[in-house]
Amino acid sequence: MTLLELLIAMTIMVMVVGTLGALAKGVQDGFQYSEGHELATQHARVVLDRIGQTVREATANERFPGVMVLAGTVGSWRFPDTLVVWHPAGRPTDRSGLPRYNELVIYCPDWSEPSRLVEITTADTRTVPPVENPAQWAAEIEAIKQSGSSRVVTLTELLRTGLADDSIATSWRGAVRFETRLRPSQSEWDGYKNGKRKWEDLSWVQGICGSRSGLRQVWVRTELQLTASGEVGAANGRPLPFLSSAALYYQMRK
Repeated sequence: MTLLELLIAMTIMVMVVGTLGALAKGVQDGFQYSEGHELATQHARVVLDRIGQTVREATANERFPGVMVLAGTVGSWRFPDTLVVWHPAGRPTDRSGLPRYNELVIYCPDWSEPSRLVEITTADTRTVPPVENPAQWAAEIEAIKQSGSSRVVTLTELLRTGLADDSIATSWRGAVRFETRLRPSQSEWDGYKNGKRKWEDLSWVQGICGSRSGLRQVWVRTELQLTASGEVGAANGRPLPFLSSAALYYQMRK
């Protein structure tokens, strides 16, 4: 074999090896991409099913509608990323009154690591404040989030995060949002109690009401973004949005 033939053979071999390497890299990237999406989808399914089941099993009455959403703020931005559910382990202490803190289940990003979506419970047996006092609610729930005695269960560590304010290095937030809707709404119910609305004119869900009671719906929507990136929680990770909803039904009485 001449030197020229050897050089040609080596050139062809390098081209073949380079092509095979590029193909192998493409296959590897495709596998990692699919694996990341599959893992994120599995996490989202478990998280949304767990939240939905807790909402559907919640306790509710006229004084507390079973669920409550608390929102944090950064500058002018509002982040409704904390869901509180009245879900006692057994019978509620006061079914017709307000829940106790140890009967609540809290869903929110971890205050110290916002890429973690967590479920929090506490052993505190005090009675919660009225729903008309959001400032006290916010302070008490924030204290429970940061308490070392609270029980914290991590639901996923794939929550996408981002800076709420570029000028504040500590303003990282997890990409989760909760929204609730009542039918009849609280304003409608307050209007009825104040004699400004008629019982039959309230927006009962599916029109189900009688002379003494009506059916109320509490609807909860959950939106979250997980990341399939190797940099879990990173702002530049591929965002994968997931949405779900759950509803709780209970009777309201005249």
